[in-house]
Amino acid sequence: MNIDKRLVAQFFSKAVTTYNDFAGLQRDIGHRLLTFLPSQRFPLAIDLGCGTGYFSAELQARADYLISVDLSHAMARQTMQTHHGLSSVVSDAEHLGLANHSVDLVFSNLALQWCNDLPQALAEIKRILKPNGVAIFSTLVDGSLCELKQAWAEIDQHSHVNSFLNQSDIEKAIENSGFNQRDITIEDQTLWYEHAFMLLAELKGIGANYVVEGQHGLANPTQLKKMAGVYKQKFAKSEMDNRMSASYKVCYGVLIND
Repeated sequence: MNIDKRLVAQFFSKAVTTYNDFAGLQRDIGHRLLTFLPSQRFPLAIDLGCGTGYFSAELQARADYLISVDLSHAMARQTMQTHHGLSSVVSDAEHLGLANHSVDLVFSNLALQWCNDLPQALAEIKRILKPNGVAIFSTLVDGSLCELKQAWAEIDQHSHVNSFLNQSDIEKAIENSGFNQRDITIEDQTLWYEHAFMLLAELKGIGANYVVEGQHGLANPTQLKKMAGVYKQKFAKSEMDNRMSASYKVCYGVLIND
């Protein structure tokens, strides 16, 4: 992949005012990720890919000090303005501007899929963790948004949906980054929509409508309408009141810097 981080930051910055209205999936996955958090208190934690800071309060309750980190300046600023007693840093997960062995906990919810080099990002997390420091993360796995990808494939050959690493790629990235103590869990989650346009609006509302190597603005209204028709024909379920599925495959990881 060749993810343009500048564009990713722009897309998420544009969504700063709408993100909370559309981020139901992100909240659900983040709450699930918190269940993997060890029952201890951490002197210093970072929220890597903090977004608007939805989980800041819960993380502050588990840490003496919290630093919010995001690629988007607007997101980092929003988090700092909303939550007192924390600092915000604009930084790329692959090049974290934090000192070696300085952090006790890294919490990262649905941010690592925006990395070009996952082993590099994980190595950076390992670099900043203190000995016995803990990192917990969630990221999307190959198979996510498969319905949307299949529907677009019926319309043209352009990229309209991002690709995601498979489980073995993630396991290899963790191994290559140097973590010896590691545990990953893969879970499926399905959302249901009355219309494909509702899914597209949700992706845009959270800023996740940047497509790697895609041509933004390429699809015209006629193509969008055709895609939505294909989506409904292929994936609407009568037992779900003719709503259409959108599948996500989520990896939850727990890493310990031994």
